[in-house]
Amino acid sequence: MKELKIKYVDHLPRLPEHLPPDVVEVYIGSSGPNVDISIVRRGFILSDRVMRTIGSRIRQLDLDSPRRGRPVAECVGLYPVVSAEWRRFVEDLLQEDDSWAFLVPSVEVHCPS
Repeated sequence: MKELKIKYVDHLPRLPEHLPPDVVEVYIGSSGPNVDISIVRRGFILSDRVMRTIGSRIRQLDLDSPRRGRPVAECVGLYPVVSAEWRRFVEDLLQEDDSWAFLVPSVEVHCPS
């Protein structure tokens, strides 16, 4: 597989069909106790394994870090700036072939009556 270009964006990602085939946009937002991560790639969706891996890492880091009234995303190093450790982790994860599943568009089929 060709090396993907991972871009962290500070706005909601563009629509997948507007991205070049080798570009992945990652948006990380924070709202109180919630972390919103959107990862978009043209023609693909993240595999369940990757979504579970990222969620598990966030939960573990949240348990390991002292809160002190800060939002979860800030405590685990995702917000307001993505830490170098997170960038390495996410980029290594997204470069793996099995991190992606083909996006199969739905097709409307008309059956004769």
